[in-house]
Amino acid sequence: MKHLRKLCDNKGVELSEDIRMEILHLLPSKSLARFKCVSKCWQKYIADCRSQRWRPQPDFIGFFHQSWKTRKLSQIRFFSESKESNNNPIDLDESVNFLSRRVYIVASSNGFLLCTKHRKNTMAYYVYNPATRQHLALPKTLLCMNDDLAVGFICNVDDRNKDVISFTIVRYEIPRHWGELQYGVAIESFSSETNVWTDNIVDLDEPLRNLFNWNLKSKSSSSLPSAGVIDGVFCWLDQAGTRITAYDSGYNCFWALELTEEMELALELTGSYRTSCFLGLSGGAFYFAFNSGEGITVWKLESDIRCRDAVWVKKYSVNVAATVPFGLKGSLHIDVQNMVIHPVFPHIFYLDVRGKFISYDLETDIAELVYDFREPWWRTQHYKLFPYEWHQWPRLL
Repeated sequence: MKHLRKLCDNKGVELSEDIRMEILHLLPSKSLARFKCVSKCWQKYIADCRSQRWRPQPDFIGFFHQSWKTRKLSQIRFFSESKESNNNPIDLDESVNFLSRRVYIVASSNGFLLCTKHRKNTMAYYVYNPATRQHLALPKTLLCMNDDLAVGFICNVDDRNKDVISFTIVRYEIPRHWGELQYGVAIESFSSETNVWTDNIVDLDEPLRNLFNWNLKSKSSSSLPSAGVIDGVFCWLDQAGTRITAYDSGYNCFWALELTEEMELALELTGSYRTSCFLGLSGGAFYFAFNSGEGITVWKLESDIRCRDAVWVKKYSVNVAATVPFGLKGSLHIDVQNMVIHPVFPHIFYLDVRGKFISYDLETDIAELVYDFREPWWRTQHYKLFPYEWHQWPRLL
């Protein structure tokens, strides 16, 4: 021990940066959250570690879409991310017909779908792998919540040595009325490792409010899926695009992820009811996209996900209306009905513009037609899109 201390005092024992990062990679998220308070040096290493954690790239990317408001309520369809991917490398159940009856997709994560048989008063969920047609019926929830729910779903595929995935589900009830404040939240969580639901009452320092905008209610479903999960923190964007709610499943707490003054000013000048906002996860980071009319601006969350003083950095600002082809003209704030970010490349966005699904590269300013719904815009505006990522492993529940 004295010998080691002497070496340390003489700086004879010095770990390389690669070794330090490798050690930090082996630590759980809770430990990293505690250790980042040791010093500024540790904080930097942990921030780099989180940004460089091994993230498997999917072998195949596509989208499930389902209407929640039209006559084709039960119909689920699937299309690939590009024309070159039409020859699917897998025999995918594109209709999600594992129960031989109507189901509703609630959320998607890493090649798995969270589904339910009922749109309202949902207490029964299924996790489904459309590649293997394997499904798992979950135990009934403990609480019967109202129709408006915020739901989070994450499948963990970050362990190369596991053939069986693990997953977590969280859900909580959204206030019924627009502007209603909520100072306590009953939240339920399910872990595949324990196979049980747990419920907790969380007292809030800052109240939550309704995430649904009545002006946009025609577009909404009864379940609001999370935009993504980082280190056990789920995030939801309200449908007006003015508030991001974060929930830390590890520490069981809520908070609002603040926008910058520039972002808030853009919302105020344009009017949130006229905008198309999006929050999504790509390459392990959150991105906030804002459609102000004819252009789209994208910010990246640079700060730690648990930092209450969020730091957003502008990454892209482009005039999409001048680039989007296929005879689509006019103001994008009227035409863009859905935006989805590429799960790996944050400079690629997918836009649902008047019934046509378009891939747009913000770096090269190139747009490509991916899929034509061949339906009127007033139908496709009710479609919900669920990104699908297929990994060659793991594939079992």
